[in-house]
Amino acid sequence: MLDRALIQRIRAIFLHHEPRVTIAEAAGMLGWSRVAMNGAIRNGEIEVVETCSGKRIELRELAAYALHQWPLTAIEEALGRDATLVLPPALRTRKLTVRLPQYQIGALQVLADDGRESVEAMLTRMFEELTDLNQQRLSRLIPGLAEAIAWPEAGESDRAC
Repeated sequence: MLDRALIQRIRAIFLHHEPRVTIAEAAGMLGWSRVAMNGAIRNGEIEVVETCSGKRIELRELAAYALHQWPLTAIEEALGRDATLVLPPALRTRKLTVRLPQYQIGALQVLADDGRESVEAMLTRMFEELTDLNQQRLSRLIPGLAEAIAWPEAGESDRAC
């Protein structure tokens, strides 16, 4: 079960209706202080765009950051039924059960612990890398793959003013 504050942050980012937000709004959506947000901007982790209303952060930028900060399963859970409105179909998660030798399960657990991540997060990252290496061929065979990989950064930006 997800923390209520995390659910609210995720929903605020992925269900926001405007294409960009102020720096202060973005900090709140990520659960950061303004000092932490300014540091992320300075370090190039978060990109700011100049608009006629001042400096703003694209919602796509926040969504991309959120996908790196929180597992897709948590985002999908927080969005609930709204996930179908936001996430491309090929990005929606499904449960997969596999049988592996015990030594492989042990290796997964040790390696995930070494990386301070869950086995699920490590496997997701590994499959993302594998898919990226084979993207051209897989895109021809798996409907929606290119859209899922490019999301949320793909798409036309609204005009700045």
